[in-house]
This record gives sequence, structure tokens and C-alpha cells, in this order.
Amino acid sequence: MKRIPLADLGKDPFDVVVIGAGINGSGAVQEIAARGYVVIGAGINGSGAVQEIAARGYRVLIVDKDDFSSGATNRSSRILHCGLRHLAPGKSVWDFVWNPTRFWVACRNAKKSMDSRSQIAETMKPLVSPFHFCFPIYDDGPYAPWQVDVAFWLLDILGPGDLPLDYKRYTHKNMDQVPFSKWMRDPQKLKGFAVFRDYQFLSAERLVIDTLKDCQRLGAVVRNYTECVGARRTGDHWELDLQDRHESSESVTIKCRVVLNTSGPWGDQLTQRLTGITKRRMVGLKGIHILVSLPQELAQWGMMAINSENETLYCLPWKGMHYIGPTRTPYDQDLDSVVCTQKEVDWMLSEINLVIPKLNLTRKDVHYTYAGIQPLSCDPKDPKGTRQIRIHDLSDEGFPNMLMLTGGPIMTYRIIGSSLADAVAKRISPSSSAQELSYFPSAVTEKIQKEQSGHSTGPLGATILKRIIEEEQTSSLIDLFFRRSDMGWDLDRGRVMLEPVAKIMAETLGWDDAQLQEQLNSYHSYIEGIFPPHR
Repeated sequence: MKRIPLADLGKDPFDVVVIGAGINGSGAVQEIAARGYVVIGAGINGSGAVQEIAARGYRVLIVDKDDFSSGATNRSSRILHCGLRHLAPGKSVWDFVWNPTRFWVACRNAKKSMDSRSQIAETMKPLVSPFHFCFPIYDDGPYAPWQVDVAFWLLDILGPGDLPLDYKRYTHKNMDQVPFSKWMRDPQKLKGFAVFRDYQFLSAERLVIDTLKDCQRLGAVVRNYTECVGARRTGDHWELDLQDRHESSESVTIKCRVVLNTSGPWGDQLTQRLTGITKRRMVGLKGIHILVSLPQELAQWGMMAINSENETLYCLPWKGMHYIGPTRTPYDQDLDSVVCTQKEVDWMLSEINLVIPKLNLTRKDVHYTYAGIQPLSCDPKDPKGTRQIRIHDLSDEGFPNMLMLTGGPIMTYRIIGSSLADAVAKRISPSSSAQELSYFPSAVTEKIQKEQSGHSTGPLGATILKRIIEEEQTSSLIDLFFRRSDMGWDLDRGRVMLEPVAKIMAETLGWDDAQLQEQLNSYHSYIEGIFPPHR
């Protein structure tokens, strides 16, 4: 995944350009690369789109103004979820009875989640981990035991059947087998637990990297720290102005036939910059998480509860700790510096203490926090938007062959990538022959998993570190610790292993002493600014 010189991008036109490198962007690139697209946004959805598009024979370029997966993908709740939340009927089960269309949509979305859970867990085993997920059922709770039973029965029917949920409902007779039981509120009202097996992304960021590597194998061009600063329609092509964010003097103008905006939270901003259109298509919800240590007996257990706003609250295992969250607060401030506030920490602590009050968590228990933006599709009826995934066609507003994606969780990125590739296929024909894409982990990811097998912390070996740095467009310690590995997510946020790893990176990239010190300073500023403890 070598970084091609910016000037070389202007030599030949692309079929598609994908702008924004999240997971949805990466998958699209894989399908687009053989057709001549540009995808802007290299997160999970952008990457997934490219993968699907490139595999179909399009010549594709994917760029991101920052590093790969540095946006919403990097700050999510990291659940490869079964889709249970889609089957929540709302205020009453009668909502589904009187609105069968809503029930059909819920089942369709749950099926997508179950299918994605199965496919990703089977093909990307080094990047996911199963855990016990429990949901407490109360006398005064929103759901009766039979409703929970029916929901899991439906999920079993909707799923492919190859990756069971292992659902079991515990009652008064045996709920002491659920470790969370002795810590819960109102034990006299607790009727039991619904327990099932779900999966967690150990590294959604490496899922993006592996997807982008396959995009490049398929012929796509992949580039981080490359910003699209302008766009013009010339004949039947788009001209895009790209600028290198590492070398501000380097810029190039490229041509392409289709532009995909998969930049997630930045979607509306990017559309306005490129077209002048101010129409709102996405809603950004700020979600915060706090990291705490819980009793060892809870190490392999996660819990899902309902908070005071009648929304989902997660408490999930992570690298010897648990993270608790998220919030869902509409956010319209600076997208490049989203951090957790003290007020939000206090609110989250009060919420988790309502659920498991016997742990009595305080600010002193918070190791660190993180916050991100969930990009959802705009809904005039709901200030928090809708989970519906939409592909917006800007043709009717005078910008043909420019598409924008809104919505899309990590787990369904492959389905979204295929949908974006279908949208491209309706507009232009591929310039090359189709190829077979690969959904499997890269050799580097396999090596990382092998080195870390049996322990969840510690630096990687020098050989694999050098390979990551040389092959994966890794330009900073922040890239390496948070988006090429999970070393930065440890209890100390990577501090213990920072200097020895930094020396390896300095040797590999040829940093002098001043550059090395600058990198170390930047790293410390980053973890203190973006992941504050708020104690």
C-alpha cells in the first residue's frame, strides 16, 4: 500500500474517486478501482465501497484528508452487533402490530446485521472477538421476558444459521450464574437476564487497512493525508484539485467520471465546499465513552441496558478494562477536535451507577475517555436523525455523477460497499475486467495476531513494526499506535512502549533527533487532548 507521488495521479483519468477514508469508503474503492472513480473518505464505508467497485473493473482513487479510519471508524463502540436494537418496537409492541411496514423494515435491517455478523466473524477472525452479552430484565423495564424471547427467535430465523447466538434467558433460579447479577440495582425487581454471544472489533482500523490493501491489489490507488480542495465539471468528467497535507506545496488536478463522498461526519461540509450546496443531508451525533476497570469476574462479559433517555447503554470489555457509552447528542461544532467534556463524564457515571450502583464508580475510576461523531441520515421529524442508509444523487441539483453516502454502521460496510458499486454501475461502464476481491485479513494482520496471542498488551516486534511503517502509509506515531495497531488503546495509552517503538520508527523513516522529539511531543499532546481522563 505504498503512497504514490501526488503528481503521478494526474497522468491518467480515473473512473471513480472516493473522498474520505472510513470503512464504508474503503469497500467502495475495492469495487471502483477498475472503473475510474474517485472516493473521498477512507473510513470503513469508503474503503468497503472502493473494494467492491475496483473488483468490478473500475479504475478508482480513494483519498482522505487525514489518516485512514481516523474519523468515525476510530471512535465507535466497536460492536459487530447481531441487530437486536432494530427489533425494539418503540413505546409499545403494538407499534409493530399497527405499523407492519415498520416491522418489515426492522426485520430487514436485523437480517443485514446477522448476515454481516456471520460473514465478518468468519472471514476476519483475527480482528474480532466473541464475548458474553447480557441484558437485564426488570419488572418495571420496557420489555417483558416473552418479548425478549421473541426477538431472539426472530434473529435466529433471520440469520444465516452458521453462527449461533447461543441465547439463554436466566431467571431467579439461576441468574447468579451471570456475574453482573450481584452488582445490579433493585435486585427484588430483577426478573432475570437475556444472555447471548456477540462479537467485538479488536481493531476496526486494521479492517480498513486490510480492505484498502486488497483495493490496491485490485488496481485502486490509495492515498491518505490528501485533501480535495476543489471540483469542476468539464464535459462528461469531473476535475478535482488535490493537495498533499504533508507537503502543502504539492498539488495536482485529476480527472474522473464519478465522485463518491463517503466522508462521514464531514459529508455536508465537503459537499458544500465542492458544490456550494448547503442542503443538510446528515446529522452528527456525538458519542462519548469512558474507560474503567471492573471486577475480574466481569472480564469476558458485556452488558446492554436502557439509560434514562430510553436509549442503549453499553458496558463492554476492552483490553483488561471496560468502556461505557455512548451518548447520542446532536453536534454541530468543530469535527476535527471532538473530545469528551467533564459534564459528559459526570452524566455517563450517573447513568452507569443507576444500572450497577454497587460498583459506585467515580471520576477517580476513569482511566481515560474518548469521543466521536456518528454520522446518520437527516430526518426532518427527528433531530437525532435516522439509521436509514442513503445514497444521495446530486444530479438533480446540477452535479451529475456525484454521490454522497449518509448513515452506515461498521458491521454492514460490505453491504453498503456493494450498494455503492451498484450505484456506480448504473452510471458508467467499467474500463477493465472484473476481478475477485478478498475479504480475508492481510499477512500483516495475521502476524500481529500471532505475536499478540496469549497477551493483550505489549509492543510488537521490530520486524512487523518496520513492515507496517514501510507498507501501510504510516507517517506518525499516532498513525502507528492508534490506526495500524491497538498499542495506544492500552491502560496507559501506549506510554510505556512509546520510546522503544519510536526509535524503530525513526530508524525506518530516517527521522533525526529533532523530528523524533517532535513526534514524541505530538503523541503526548494527542493522548492528553483527545483521550483525557477527566479525573
